[in-house]
Amino acid sequence: MNTPKITVIVTVFNRTEFLHEALTSALHQTFQDFEIIVTDDSRSAAVHAIADSFGSDKIRYRANAKTLGVALNLRAAVAEARGTYIAVLNDDDSWEPSFLERLVAPLEDDSRRVLAFSDHWLVDGGGEIQFPETDANSRNFGRAALRSGEVPDLTDLVLIHNGVPLAMAAVFRVDAIDWTRVVSEVSGAYDYWISFLLAASGGKAWYVPQRLTRYRVHAAMETGRRAPDKQEHLVYIYRTLLDTGTFPHRAAVLRQRLAAALYAVGKDNLLFDHARAARSYLRRSLGVDFKPRTLAFLCLSCCPTVLRSRAVARLQTDISSH
Repeated sequence: MNTPKITVIVTVFNRTEFLHEALTSALHQTFQDFEIIVTDDSRSAAVHAIADSFGSDKIRYRANAKTLGVALNLRAAVAEARGTYIAVLNDDDSWEPSFLERLVAPLEDDSRRVLAFSDHWLVDGGGEIQFPETDANSRNFGRAALRSGEVPDLTDLVLIHNGVPLAMAAVFRVDAIDWTRVVSEVSGAYDYWISFLLAASGGKAWYVPQRLTRYRVHAAMETGRRAPDKQEHLVYIYRTLLDTGTFPHRAAVLRQRLAAALYAVGKDNLLFDHARAARSYLRRSLGVDFKPRTLAFLCLSCCPTVLRSRAVARLQTDISSH
């Protein structure tokens, strides 16, 4: 059996609405030296059936014996990957036909490059491109100002802008990552964490400004889910980077980001009426970086429930308007 150059990993948990389109876009690449692993964390017969429906020997379906969470689901698939490079494709996104060809070439040209990535389109649930939103997204994530070619400072692009769309618009070297560090605590931010690990590797990155991926924005996205611990993974990421001294020249920024993440989790816990947990996170945030808004929410966490719920809603509105 020939060893493929790239392993495409499609992570799935129950959702099947867009999976056929995602797999079709992966199969119809101009660069064909790849395998596809559909890694199913839900052990869904429907997901298995869609993977099998293509009748392609490039697609391999796997399922975990128990639900692992998205980060460990990806890691389990990587353990079975045969490619030199990894490309992750969300089950609700899709690639332009030249995606793999355009991104694998710079990695093949220079072994010091550990990552190649592109810009992407935003599309709605029906697949229609959202042009103004796409342009705004490129600006907000620091890619609009990024030139084609070598990325001058991958650490700042990741830390300041979260500018690498790793979960659907990147190809990277599998051996540039210590996969034991991809743990359940990073949860849905596994792509952000892997971007940090690639930046910390000391390898180079290459940027292709063309929009080679279609990122779908729809009601069932994980980003729309509300939960008291939704941003706990960011606390883990920033705390770990600080504790390990990974980016000493950016320690001040990491402390600010850690304080903001602790504040966000504290505020979310307060909104779900978890006052004790909220106080713990808000105190920790104040211990890292004092902010008046954090102190305000800490004071509110000590108020009676009825007063607290009204005040939190009002204070949130006031803060978001400034």
